[in-house]
Amino acid sequence: MRSLRQSALLAQPRRSPDMSKILVIGAGLAGLSSALMLREQGHTVTVVSRGIGGLLLSNGTIDVLGWEDGVRSTEPVRKLSSALESFITKNPAHPYAAIGTANVLEGVKWLTRRIDLFSTARSKEDFLDTNVLMPTAVGAVRPTAAVPDSMQESILKDGKKLLIVGLSRLKDFPVQLIADNLSRSPYVDVSARCITIDLPLRGGKEHDASGTTHARSLDEGLNSAERQALIQAIKKEVQEGETVLVPAVLGLDPHTFTEISAEVGAPVGEIPLPPPSVPGRRINDILTVACREARIDIQLNAVATGFIAAGDSISAVKVQRAGRVSEVKADYIIHAGGGYESGNLARDSYGVIRESVFDLPIYTPEVTDKDFHAEAIYRSGVRVNGSMNPLNTDGEVLYSNLFCLGDCLGGALAWEEKSGEGITLGSAWAAATAIQKGNEEL
Repeated sequence: MRSLRQSALLAQPRRSPDMSKILVIGAGLAGLSSALMLREQGHTVTVVSRGIGGLLLSNGTIDVLGWEDGVRSTEPVRKLSSALESFITKNPAHPYAAIGTANVLEGVKWLTRRIDLFSTARSKEDFLDTNVLMPTAVGAVRPTAAVPDSMQESILKDGKKLLIVGLSRLKDFPVQLIADNLSRSPYVDVSARCITIDLPLRGGKEHDASGTTHARSLDEGLNSAERQALIQAIKKEVQEGETVLVPAVLGLDPHTFTEISAEVGAPVGEIPLPPPSVPGRRINDILTVACREARIDIQLNAVATGFIAAGDSISAVKVQRAGRVSEVKADYIIHAGGGYESGNLARDSYGVIRESVFDLPIYTPEVTDKDFHAEAIYRSGVRVNGSMNPLNTDGEVLYSNLFCLGDCLGGALAWEEKSGEGITLGSAWAAATAIQKGNEEL
């Protein structure tokens, strides 16, 4: 826990005579980030969530815009800021059009300053100007805006020689497939070979272990059998000039990766795995510790089920916990409850899509010239203005003290565009800025 506290880089909240009481719904990246942003302004913040947020589904990188025009069939984005402006012009219904390029970039910068996992990316001159190319767990190539320190050596560049290291008890990392696909990628010219190592997890009793189990095992100490087996096997196989790429399981503690890579004696990088994600877990743990140390009250097993409003202002949110429903009063409400995955957005048997807490109108864009008819469903969500207030079908603000963030916003297909973290952090920054500005004008 000590290392997580050190990684949180806590900023002291500013004392303000205009301190407000803020309720955040959701404990994913949008919820935890907006809670910390608002606490830094001096507000009292409470987070309620059904459970742990979606960061454990994240691969730990920061996506802003991966592909030109938002589709993989085009070229990967290289120059990020100019590509964002062009993308917004072509896609006026996308959340980025409401959020704005400046808020997207400021939100991403905030996260990389707030947690000590992106120090190398943050220090580069072209940070947030140029995307990098990363390998996936099947050897595909994906563009992303920023990667954590544990993945810096995984960035693909022409001429790189790669040693892909698999773990025999980890089934989600097919090393031969990864090496073959990377070697013939149309996006980058690299050479790759592979080896597989057997780690004696739990004394050799664990034969089909998850990434989290591997990470916990490697956290146990410098001289543990698992660590030494991994380090010695890699040192025996790696050749001069090769970069070692391993599955992203080198410890839940961020310092574990640093210690292991230092002992290997060659460049080492992690490749993200399918969920549950160890890099995503690292971000979640650090943000959670930062929230608790900033005295943000995080309440899990607490489900927002309804609200009380007068006119265009919400006075309280109904929260169900432990078999009872209570009314939580707040000056501002941040709705970061997610999309379909969390149940915040739901589609019934008649095809009607609903937002589950505030019954907000759902915007479903027209999708033309597409073979994938479900795309309109996945792009559905809440429409917002530049302050992240929800809008009705006429484009008018529904509730002036409600702010919608992240996956509940309509108009995006984040996993295809590679825009998820940009939307999340940009909307969080826009909402926090709007609340601060609103308080200053009172």
